[in-house]
Amino acid sequence: MVQKQQSDGIRQLVRVRYADEWVGILVLVALIILFGAVIEAGVLRDWLTPAGRLRIVLPEDGVSGLSVGDDLEVMGIHAGTVRRVRINPSGGMYAIAEIDPDIEPYIRHDSTAIIRKRFVVAGASYIDISRGVGEKLDWSYAVLSATNAPNPADTITQTFSDIRDRVIPVLDNAQHMMATLDATITDMHAGKGSIGRLMTNDDLIRQAEQMITSLDATVSQLTPIEKQLGTVMEKANASMSNVQKATGDLSNASPAITANLKDASQQLPVLLVQAQTTASSLQKLVDQMRGMWLLGGSGNKVKKSHARLPAQKVQP
Repeated sequence: MVQKQQSDGIRQLVRVRYADEWVGILVLVALIILFGAVIEAGVLRDWLTPAGRLRIVLPEDGVSGLSVGDDLEVMGIHAGTVRRVRINPSGGMYAIAEIDPDIEPYIRHDSTAIIRKRFVVAGASYIDISRGVGEKLDWSYAVLSATNAPNPADTITQTFSDIRDRVIPVLDNAQHMMATLDATITDMHAGKGSIGRLMTNDDLIRQAEQMITSLDATVSQLTPIEKQLGTVMEKANASMSNVQKATGDLSNASPAITANLKDASQQLPVLLVQAQTTASSLQKLVDQMRGMWLLGGSGNKVKKSHARLPAQKVQP
C-alpha cells in the first residue's frame, strides 16, 4: 500500500513539472498563428506604409454637410476618410483626408473632387474624386479643389421657373388672340366687313351665283369655237409645213438661179451692142426710103436731127 502511494505521488510530481513547458508551447503557437493572421490581413503592411494626405479646398458657398469621418471615393470605391476640416486665416476652408496608398496613382492634377450626398438629396456627404490621367501629384503636399454637386431640388426649382417664364407669355398671347378672335366673330355677326356682309346679306351670294351661271354659259359657247380654233391651228400647221418645204426648195435652187443670172448678165453687153447696130441700120434704111422719089421724096438725104455714136463706142 505504501509503495502504491509513493508511485502516485511521483506521477503527480512529473505532471506538475512539465505543465509550464506545455503552456509555453501553446502560447508560442498562439503567437505564431496571430502573427501569420496579421501578415495575411495586411495589417502589418498598413502599419509600415503610412497613408497619403490629400488637402481638399472646400467651396466658399458651403460644404453641403461634409464633416470629419466622411468617406472619400475614387471610381466608386472607398479610398480614404476625411480626418480634419480646417479654416484658413484668410478665409475659406479645407479638409485633410487620408488616402489609401494603392489609390494614390489614380489621383492626379486633372482629377475633380465633388461633394455629393449619399442618397442624392439626403444621407451623409462624401467626396467623389474622378480618375486623372494628367501629371502626378506631389504627395508631400497634394491639393485638390472641390465643388458641390448640383442639388436636384434646386435644378427642379430652376426648371419650373424657366417653364413658368416661358409659358406665361404664351398664355398671355393666347388670351390676346382669343380676345381678338372673339371681337372679329362679333363684328362678323354684326355684318361688318366683307365676310360679315356675306353672312348677313344674301344679295352678294345671289350675284355670285348669277356670275357663275353666266360664266358657265360663256364657257359652253366657247367650246365649239375652241374646236374650230383647233381645226384652224391644224391647217396653219400644214401651211407652215408647206412654206418651210418651199423655202427649202428655194434655198436649194438659189445657187443654180444665181449662176444663170450671172451668165445672162455677162452676155447682156454684147446683145445691147447688136441691138444698137441693128437700130442704126434700120434708121439709115428709113432715111433712104424717105428720099426716094417713088415714095414722094425729093431725092435729097435727110439731115440727121442728132448725131449718134458709132456702135463700137457703146459700152455697157
